[in-house]
Amino acid sequence: MFTKEALNVIEKAISDQGILASSEKKDNYARVWSRDSMMTGIAGILIKNQIIVDALKKSIQTLVDHQADNGQIPSNVFGNKASYGTLVGRTDATIWWVIGACEYILYTKDKDLKENLKYKIDKALSCLKTWEFNQRGLLYSPLGGNWADEYVTSGYVLYDNVLRYWAFKNAAEVYEDNELKSLAETTKSMIENNFRKNNSEVTKYHQTAYKKANEKPYLWASLNANGYDERFDLAGNALAIFLGFNLDLDGFSTFLEQINKEFNHWMIPVFYPIIFPEDDDWNLLENNYSYDFKNKPYQFHNGGSWPIYLGWLCLGLKKRGHTKIPLKILNQYEELLSERGSSFREYYSTDHLIPSGTDQLCFSASGYLMMKIDQL
Repeated sequence: MFTKEALNVIEKAISDQGILASSEKKDNYARVWSRDSMMTGIAGILIKNQIIVDALKKSIQTLVDHQADNGQIPSNVFGNKASYGTLVGRTDATIWWVIGACEYILYTKDKDLKENLKYKIDKALSCLKTWEFNQRGLLYSPLGGNWADEYVTSGYVLYDNVLRYWAFKNAAEVYEDNELKSLAETTKSMIENNFRKNNSEVTKYHQTAYKKANEKPYLWASLNANGYDERFDLAGNALAIFLGFNLDLDGFSTFLEQINKEFNHWMIPVFYPIIFPEDDDWNLLENNYSYDFKNKPYQFHNGGSWPIYLGWLCLGLKKRGHTKIPLKILNQYEELLSERGSSFREYYSTDHLIPSGTDQLCFSASGYLMMKIDQL
C-alpha cells in the first residue's frame, strides 16, 4: 500500500557519501549514520533493491574511511567530519558497520571489498573486545551508549550483545573463520544463559543478581553491577528472535497480546514499562539529551513506538513461523499511515498514537518494507 512512498523516502536520502538517516535538514539527521545506513541497506538487500544496495556500499566506505585508530567506527559522518558520540560514545555503531559490511559482501560476492575490509573488520572486532573491560565475553555499554542514546539502559545490554553475536556470525561466514564461529556460538550461549531464567547449570555472569531477577516472557534489557534491568527491550528481543535465539515464542506472543490490551493498539512500545516522573529512574532521563528533552512518558525511547524495530519484530516472528501478530502490526501501521500521513515519522506516542520525531526517516521506511517483505 505504501511501498512506493517508503522507497521514495530512502532514495531521496541517498547521497554521494551513502544513505542519510533522513533527507530532512533537522538536527543531525542529514548524515551517514552507521546504524541507520546499515539497517536501511540490509532492508535493501532483503527486498533485492539494487539502488539501496549500491548506496549501502557507499555508506560502508564512508564510515570506514573515518575508522579511529582503536578500530572504532563513527556514529555518523557529515562531509569530512566524523562523530563518535557527543555525551558518550556509541557502541552499536561499530557493531552495525561490521554486520552491514558482511551482509553486503555475502549478498554481492564482492571479492575486492572482502579483501580490502579484512583488516578493518578485524580491527573493529578488536575494539569491541576491549569494551568487555573484564575479558569475560559480554560487551559493556555506557549509559546512552547505543541507539537509545537518551534512555536509561547501560552495562551488559541485551541489544548490543545480540548485535555482537550477529557480527561474529557474519564475519565468520565471510572469512570462513572457525575462531569467529566459536566466538559467535559462545556469545549466543552467554546471552541465553544470562538474560532469562533457565535450568542451565552454567555459572552466571552475576550470580547474586541472577537469583534475584524475576522470570519474564522475554529477554531482560540489561545487566549491571547493581543487578538486572528487567524492562522489555523491543529492539533487543526482536533481533534475538530474528537471529534464532532460544525463547518461548508462545509465551512471548501472549505477552505482546497483553501489551495490545493495555494500550489498545499494536504499536508496541520500544521499552516497557513507561518511566514516569515519580519513578526512581526518572533522574537518569531528565538531563540525558543533546538538543531538547524528548523522553516524556509514552514518547521517544520512553515508551514510544518505533516502526524500524516493529519491522525487525515482524521479520523475526514470521521467520519463526508466527504470522498472526506481524499481520496485526502491519495493519495497524498502515492504518496510521492512511489516517495521519504517510511521511514515515520517527516514532509514535503510545498513548495517543501521534506521529512524532523527524520526518522522512529511512528507519521508519525500512521498518515498513520489512513488515511487507513477503508481499513485495
